[in-house]
Formats: sequence, structure tokens, C-alpha cells
Amino acid sequence: MKSSIRLVAVAAALCLVQAAQADASKYVSADTGPLTPTTGNTSSPSNWRFAPGQLFNGVAALDGVARLSFTAADGGQYACSGSLLAGGAYVLTAGHCADDFVGNMSVSFGFYNGVAAVTRTVAQGGATLHPLWQGFSNSADAGSDLAILKLSAPVTTIAGYKLSTTNDVGKDYLMAGYGTSGTATSSTSPNWSDGGYGHYGYNTFDVTSKTFNKAMDSVVAGWGYNAAYYTGTTYMSDFDNGTANNNTLGRIAGVSGNAWTSGTGLGANEALIAGGDSGGGDFVWDAASGQWLLSAVHSWGWQGNDASGQGACDFVHLTNCDAMINNSSSYGDLSGSTAVFDQLAWINSVVNPAVAVPEPETSVLMLAGLGLVAGAARRRRA
Repeated sequence: MKSSIRLVAVAAALCLVQAAQADASKYVSADTGPLTPTTGNTSSPSNWRFAPGQLFNGVAALDGVARLSFTAADGGQYACSGSLLAGGAYVLTAGHCADDFVGNMSVSFGFYNGVAAVTRTVAQGGATLHPLWQGFSNSADAGSDLAILKLSAPVTTIAGYKLSTTNDVGKDYLMAGYGTSGTATSSTSPNWSDGGYGHYGYNTFDVTSKTFNKAMDSVVAGWGYNAAYYTGTTYMSDFDNGTANNNTLGRIAGVSGNAWTSGTGLGANEALIAGGDSGGGDFVWDAASGQWLLSAVHSWGWQGNDASGQGACDFVHLTNCDAMINNSSSYGDLSGSTAVFDQLAWINSVVNPAVAVPEPETSVLMLAGLGLVAGAARRRRA
């Protein structure tokens, strides 16, 4: 069992579940927004809604963000988020959002005040999972938490996203999703009280999970770092409020060899994902082309400290990292997003097979037989 993977898996599950009901706090999906939880921030979620046509750097950046709703095999109703890919026929989302839905999945764009501008469906067999995705408990932060959804008909009125081709660690990003929302200073987790809207926010990619777990393995006995586990890249971010205390990744770096650096945040614009944001996008600005590129897909969340002692800081004996241990998207908490730059060949093999470069067959089998940690599937009950 890999302790590092187990912990991240648990965190992800906790983050993904904050939905509208009491049991929603099981998961934490990636939600973005400067309103702290869904967009985790410092002021009311109503300040961080995004509307169709809303401009970011002069571009209608978030029109291609998708709201996903579906019934899972367990009969529960769930919500996730996603991003329309260039060409308009496919949506990129998280693997854990598409690995067991039944019937048709509903996909909405421009969802504002409870009304969608464009709606499509995805048939039960219309999801292509990353070939190395083995479920949340076995793949957690390995870099394979991805799925591509084929829409019932292409979307022609909204421009889909082009993908980042570079490792974006160290860059600031714009995040968006249709998940739960709240504030970073609340003593309770995000909820669906502003669920008729999508929310946005900003953060910084501080470190990859591979670098993080390798460093943790050097200071925490039995952490279980294994380089073979990482079949892609997962970016990690923390929810900063401008103080050293809640700079969780900076504090952990300081006691584990300083393998990365982490600042104290982006001020009032800082945000973190919450339940229902899983599968949503993190976008980096490309000044050369004047557009937002899809850099990563929201995957999981992890508390800085928590009552059970399973928080990120707890393992290196740091205290007071987390502002509100009862709020799984508060200052001091962490999130992880699956990068796309090293998954381009697989994405193209599904979306544009005529020009795709096939990946080595051995990579598809790399994780076979690796039983990594037990954890709950992350997803948010709507």
C-alpha cells in the first residue's frame, strides 16, 4: 500500500463530495473560484459567478466550461464539470466523473441562473477513459484521472479550448466549475446554495504530486513513494490567504528539503475547488496567441489539517495550516489537477486519430497489477 497515494485519494474523496446534502462532504471535486470553496475565496459566491460572454483578459474564456449531471451505477445523482475541446465534438473531464454513469449524461454550457444556453447529451458508451485510469482508489494522483466525452452533436456556437503543450508548474491559472461554493473563512463546507451558477477563481500551480510525494517519502516513514506509479503529471496548489501559516505547500517544502517553492497567494483572487468542480478546467493565459489554454483538469482536494490527523500538514507534524478544519475548501487546503501536456498523444488518439501519435503499448500496461490505496470514488452527490 502506498501511503502517499492513499492520503491523496482520501483527500480527493473528501474534497469532491461537498454537495448539497449532508453526505456530500465525502468528496471534493475540483471547483474553482475566488470564492472559497467552489471557487474558494473571501467573499460571497455571488461575487464569483461567471456568465456567458464574460471577458477575462478580453476573451470570453469560460463559455466552454461544461456542467455535467448524471446518474451513477449506485442510483445516485451526481454533478461534475468539464471543458469543451477545440472542434466542439468532445468534452474533457475527470476519469472519476465518467467511469460508471448509466443512461445519458446531460452536458450544459452557459448555465446561468439555472438555465443553459446550450445542452447536449453523452450516451452511456460515449466516454473514453484514460487507458491507465483504474479508479480513484488505485490511480489517485498518478496523472491519469481523465476521460473524453463524445457529445450527441458538436457545439458550433462556442469555441472549444486548445491544450497547453508545456509543463505549467509555477504559472498562475484561472479555474472554473459548476460545483458547490462557499467562503474560505466559513466553519462549514461549501454547499449548493448558489448552485444555479458556475464560479471562477485563480491560483498557482506550485508543485507536481510526484515531486511532492518523493519529498514526503524522505521525511515520513513508510510514505511509499514509487516513481513507476506516475503515468502522467498532477499539479498541486494550496489555498493561500497571504500569511505564512496557511501557505501549506511552502511550509511542507521547508521541512522536506525545499524541492519546490510556494508563495502566499494571489490575494482576493485566490480560490480552490470544491465538490462538483471535478473535471472542470484550469486555464493558463498564452500572451503570444491571446487565448486561454486548457492546462489541467480538476481532480482532488486535501485538507491542510483535519480532526482525524490525516491532513497534509499532520504527517510532517505542522500545526495551524488549515484555517477551518470543518471546511474542506478553506485556507490551508490543497487541490490536485491532472495536467494535459503529457497526455496529448492519448487525447489526439480519441479526438483526432488521423493525426495522433500512438503511445507505446507498454505504457498502457504500466500500472497493471499495482494495488495502491483504498479510497472512496470521488464525486459529488448533487
